[in-house]
Amino acid sequence: MKKTALIYSSLTGNTKKIGDAIFEIIPGDKSIYSIEEAKELSFEEYDRIIVGFWVDKGHADSRVKKLINRLKNKEIAFFGTLGAEPDSDHGRKVYTKVSELCSKNNNLIGGFLSLGKVSDKLVEMMKKFPLNLIHPLTPERKARIEKASTHPDENDLNNAKNYFVSILN
Repeated sequence: MKKTALIYSSLTGNTKKIGDAIFEIIPGDKSIYSIEEAKELSFEEYDRIIVGFWVDKGHADSRVKKLINRLKNKEIAFFGTLGAEPDSDHGRKVYTKVSELCSKNNNLIGGFLSLGKVSDKLVEMMKKFPLNLIHPLTPERKARIEKASTHPDENDLNNAKNYFVSILN
């Protein structure tokens, strides 16, 4: 049986919520760490690493990217939360970038993205952006942020659990 570490970085609590749900269904010997707790760990004793992140600038947040770059020859999977639909163009680009990063020095076994609440701080920043910038607060973006504000919900948590059951067994 593989020994698994789940590490998450969470800005609004979304990623932690999904990480806790996934942790429940991981078989065998397992540990869960926040990204802060994981800074000093070597992960040598773990066969499998599951990393969770919030999407920042179209990629995993910087602390998770640093962690993934430290990992070598591990079985790895990821989960992430973003303020856009996972099957949108943006979601697909994030999935591809994180998959490539995870595959560089490890064996990627899968990845899961979920809609998640956008941080209030980021929404406030967007309100100040001119319309010609990357993330102005347009009516369409406002609608997406409003929809995301109730996620991850129970359905998202169940989807995450089901996905990870399928790739871990």
